[in-house]
Amino acid sequence: MQPPPTARDLAARILLEEERKRTRIRDLLASRRPGLSDSRDRGLLTELAYGTVRRRGTLDAVLAPRSRRRLDRLSGTVRTALRLALYQVLFLDRVPAHAAVDHAVTWVRRGAGAKAAGYANAVLRASVAQVTGHALGKEDPRRDVPRDDGSAIRLKDETFADPETDLAANLAARYACPRWIVERWLGLFGEARTKATLTVGIQRPPLSLRARGSRDDLYHVLKEAGASVRAGPVESALLVEGGGETAALAAVGRDEAWVQDATAQRVAPLLRPERGQRLLDLCAAPGGKTLHLTDLLDGAGEVVACDLDAEKVAMLSQLAARVRGDVRLQVCTIEREGPYPFEPASFDAVLVDAPCTNTGVLRRRVEVRWRLKPEDIETLAGIQRDLLERSLPLVKPGGRLVYTTCSLEPEENEAVAAAFLEAHEGELEREHTLQVPAGRDADGGFAAVFRRK
Repeated sequence: MQPPPTARDLAARILLEEERKRTRIRDLLASRRPGLSDSRDRGLLTELAYGTVRRRGTLDAVLAPRSRRRLDRLSGTVRTALRLALYQVLFLDRVPAHAAVDHAVTWVRRGAGAKAAGYANAVLRASVAQVTGHALGKEDPRRDVPRDDGSAIRLKDETFADPETDLAANLAARYACPRWIVERWLGLFGEARTKATLTVGIQRPPLSLRARGSRDDLYHVLKEAGASVRAGPVESALLVEGGGETAALAAVGRDEAWVQDATAQRVAPLLRPERGQRLLDLCAAPGGKTLHLTDLLDGAGEVVACDLDAEKVAMLSQLAARVRGDVRLQVCTIEREGPYPFEPASFDAVLVDAPCTNTGVLRRRVEVRWRLKPEDIETLAGIQRDLLERSLPLVKPGGRLVYTTCSLEPEENEAVAAAFLEAHEGELEREHTLQVPAGRDADGGFAAVFRRK
């Protein structure tokens, strides 16, 4: 009888499935984490899965010179094992290098045979031999691998491109981001902001809570439970780090809080909800902003939450049990094209939380950076413009239409908002614009608030 799978076994399976089927890491973890009874193993599984995908570009840059064959020509089993083991060596101080390598070799042997295992062993030992320890003194951009805590690991050989001649290639490899995105940001934002944004993209985000009641009361509850918690950048936000996840999720279970990034917490108030109003949240899943809108209606009113996918709408339906007071939550499926199934001018405010490139949340949506293509930006901008045009007739005169993304790209943000305003100059006025850069305590995002005259 085979022993039950370890956290490393499950992480390797998740990484292999993510690459083959392009499934979200979050969804894969949700199905595999319950298979581990120890909370420490579940934490390790989460760290390995998210971290290995987040730092894939850096791992490949270190592995490639030590592999006689191109990484993309190796079997998925070997490539996954190499990345997973090297992630532990470079970024997890408490994991002995030999333990990471031994697991990788054993896993490859089981899945691809002895010859492949021998190859993986040779590549990993050559890669591990490159690690000299923590970088000290002045940064060496050709040998230093930055870590999310601000430290760096120094390699023996010059592994990364010379930043003096190819800055984009250097940053792309060291900060694990596709070169085309780095080149784009350097042109848009300059070197300092690009490097700051890339630094956020390799960080483990804190667990961000929205207090559904008093933030001070929730803070004290979490502190008494032993959580490491601090105030977030908006008045409803608390950030939990270290070992406070259990206490935080218990507070969510008691309806005292909801898991939501601080930038996302700024969106629902932009609609200026008032008691008794009827609000529409398009593209609403997974429902964090929907629930926030219900909380802001002060016990009376209606929120209609929509999405394209029936499975997502079913997820939204589960929020009904968490709605407070006499607020009514209605959920429905909408079509990708054509008019929405609502009467004209029937909502006091409409939220268009549009699908986007997600470049403001790359540290959370870790697989996105490896799937995006340059042409996706304009494709999504077209979808965003269409959503706004279809939503405007639903807003009452004097009502608000809020457009928001979690993107950093101007074509999806200001360009879409400006074109929409210009197309309806006599009908709309812009009340407010919110632009948040990606930071350690909050994700990047954009919002524009329009009022129908």
